[in-house]
Amino acid sequence: MTKETMIGRTYGSFTTDEQREINRMISGAYYGTVDGIDNDRPSEIGEYQITIDLENGLSVVGTLSVTEDEVVEYINEDGIFYNPAE
Repeated sequence: MTKETMIGRTYGSFTTDEQREINRMISGAYYGTVDGIDNDRPSEIGEYQITIDLENGLSVVGTLSVTEDEVVEYINEDGIFYNPAE
């Protein structure tokens, strides 16, 4: 899947197979900054907005969900893929 076919589209607009392919491309997540210092991944129970980075250089909005039992990062269905370098 090329960057050009992804930019400007929402995660939910891709087929299930395409979403699986995108999920395999996740290279990391960004949890924001406070006073210019990058935040660590939150550990308190709750849901947090994050930025998910892909291996192809694109980013998309996601959610970090922290419960007593697990920590899950996922791409939001309405998250739009964009190139942070532009």
